[in-house]
Amino acid sequence: MNSTKKCNFCPQCGSPNLDIQMHQENNGSTTVSKSKTIYKKKGHGCLWWLFIGSWWWMIDLMLWFFLTVPRLLFQIFKKKKYKAVSKGTATTTNNITYKSICLCKNCGYHWEF
Repeated sequence: MNSTKKCNFCPQCGSPNLDIQMHQENNGSTTVSKSKTIYKKKGHGCLWWLFIGSWWWMIDLMLWFFLTVPRLLFQIFKKKKYKAVSKGTATTTNNITYKSICLCKNCGYHWEF
């Protein structure tokens, strides 16, 4: 109600011949990203299991049987092999504002209300 009283007459020339327009402004966009890194244990491939892994488990079992204490210490302090997998999403929001603008058709003066 108050905004229509401001746009009845042109403040510069006093003419009632006015045009009211809605103006849209884009103030930029905001991107929010959520990413998560998951570490998975890296294993052996098919060829390793076919040629080496088929007999390696027997050697490994014998080493555990005869060298239990040194093997336990080795397993505790050895470096773990991990593979990093990243998953993420990004969302973008646009910041838009709207303004009402009065335009005088006689003198070309314009103002917002």
